[in-house]
Amino acid sequence: MATKKQAQIHMDDQIVNDPELESLLEERQELKVNVSEYKKVNKKAQEKICKIEIATPYRIGRFIISTSTVEPKTVAFETAEATRINIKTVDEQ
Repeated sequence: MATKKQAQIHMDDQIVNDPELESLLEERQELKVNVSEYKKVNKKAQEKICKIEIATPYRIGRFIISTSTVEPKTVAFETAEATRINIKTVDEQ
């Protein structure tokens, strides 16, 4: 019988066997990586756009670049008590 290598949390680890949840967590992890890569590329693209000295809107290939002004505003709100769930892979601990 093959065993999976798992990081130990503490002496009395509790392991939940839920294949559906484990599948969802794996899918979430894959999407998390893609979002991170998207944010890096998006930041680089926006930095380059800021250096272009042509009034918007303009086109770059199939992309239309435009800008808009966001007016300043004051925001005040209260938050309710909540539970935060942290999800990490064993190698992220």
